[in-house]
Amino acid sequence: MLLSTPEQIEFYSSSGLWGEDRVDLVFARHAEQRPDELALVDDQSLHSVSGRRPQCLSFIRTWRRVVALCEFLTGIGMKSDTVVAMLVPPSADAAVLTLVASRMGIILAPIPLTSGEADLREKLEQVGAKAIVCCSHYENEPVAERVRNVAADMFSIRFVFCIGDNAPEGLIDLGDILSEEDKVDEETLFQHALQAGANSILAIHWSSAGSEKARPIGRSHNQLLTIARYAHEQTDVNAESCVFVTHHMSGLVGFAVGLIGALETGARLQFHNFRSLPKFVNALAEFGGQHVYLPGALWEEAHALLPMSVREQLVSISLVWNRAHAEQSVFGENETAARLIDVTNFKELALFSQIRRHPSEVGSVPLGAINSLRDPSQVYMETFLYGMEEARAKGDAGIIGGELCIKSAMLPDCAFPLAGAVEGVPLRATDDGFIHTEIGCHLVTEEHGDQRALFRPLGDLVDVLAFGGFAERGEDLDALYRACIAVSDAAAFVVPAEDSGPAHLMAALVCDDKETAREEFYAYLEAKRVSSMKWPRDVIFVEAIPRRTNGKVMRESLLEASQVANVA
Repeated sequence: MLLSTPEQIEFYSSSGLWGEDRVDLVFARHAEQRPDELALVDDQSLHSVSGRRPQCLSFIRTWRRVVALCEFLTGIGMKSDTVVAMLVPPSADAAVLTLVASRMGIILAPIPLTSGEADLREKLEQVGAKAIVCCSHYENEPVAERVRNVAADMFSIRFVFCIGDNAPEGLIDLGDILSEEDKVDEETLFQHALQAGANSILAIHWSSAGSEKARPIGRSHNQLLTIARYAHEQTDVNAESCVFVTHHMSGLVGFAVGLIGALETGARLQFHNFRSLPKFVNALAEFGGQHVYLPGALWEEAHALLPMSVREQLVSISLVWNRAHAEQSVFGENETAARLIDVTNFKELALFSQIRRHPSEVGSVPLGAINSLRDPSQVYMETFLYGMEEARAKGDAGIIGGELCIKSAMLPDCAFPLAGAVEGVPLRATDDGFIHTEIGCHLVTEEHGDQRALFRPLGDLVDVLAFGGFAERGEDLDALYRACIAVSDAAAFVVPAEDSGPAHLMAALVCDDKETAREEFYAYLEAKRVSSMKWPRDVIFVEAIPRRTNGKVMRESLLEASQVANVA
């Protein structure tokens, strides 16, 4: 399936950013040239996390598994452009499945492992998924059981595969098939399929919440490889590197930068299922991790835990910030051999990476063209502040801001077609083709001579709640909570963590009977089978939900009420 227009393909191909290689073709060359070198290493605690025994695979063993699984899926009738949902943790299996999708022309849709049945069904229906591959469980999340329940009511789902022990009945066990690498014919091992080109869609990720619900964004091989190459210009990841992947596949950092980037460069992929920073640091020391990705807020605590051996082996530390990173406190010390790289996630639409310039701040984003460090003629992304000139014309302020809009080789112009549709729905864009992000920004320096104009993201222009790496529309959560029969009115709000960790989701409830309301409210959420991330950490009871004259919830007042009630 193609979502890029001929004009886009011609423009980015002529610039050198896009090429002819699919991800599987790049990896196959590594398998031919370095067959016995280590390619994929699982977290040694994977079995306790997801029920799958950890794998340690060389390049050639990985490729044999890819070919064997392709032959199996072709034999049961799986065709190109089939959308396959994937609920698998960071692991060798996720890498193999990605390479299989690349080789067969299948479209992967990685979905968060914490998704409840309601959210899972919505995403499957949105993209018209025909198959699902999942792990049996993820820590306490019954992933396979939820998948089975949803698939049983969806006639469009043809296959449901499971990887891991103790899978529920009715699911096809994919673990044994993944291990049948020895049955592959050596003579045809490197005969490559020609079903899909580099501009065909490889994976779907969802944009973060905005004034509209999150949309599925389908990206081609070229767009995913562009994201990875852009990030790796700063990290210098290469075939001799060991890359630690902890972020999940449902986001651009874990999938595009971590997984796709390592598959392309031929780096050793060391997967880790993040549970605590001490375990993470111990794994770095044990497996020789050189390139790591961490949420930016964890850097201060992680830095204090790093032993001297790890400080000396690290080459790059990429700190990932949400779109409101300008509001975060930044820990500036770096007593390691690694360079610090700040990665700003623009709502899963595109990523901005830059080497840390000033110890105490993440750094501002250039306005205009963002060029390749290696080839300045290549433009990875263009930024534009929508409404800035209009606001400047109405006011006297010289320094001003606007809404961030972007144009990028990482991003298509339209969302993935909804189930049953032929064409994708165009993303909201300016007349010049810049995609709206709904991120408010402040211009910190104006262009003057050789100086670049710079801006800082200040957060959402719309009512979006960010917590624990997730983002949800406030009005959607309000409606969910308000639908409980024991509640007459409700609103969601977020309480910042005291230790610079993730914020906590909370709920304010207006109820007639406060003694039974809490129990009834949580029973309602369980019956609705919503994702665990939408469960508030705690509730407060209020006499009324404070609202502005336009009906918008005054969430700052709810935060103050929770502090008075000493709830956190």
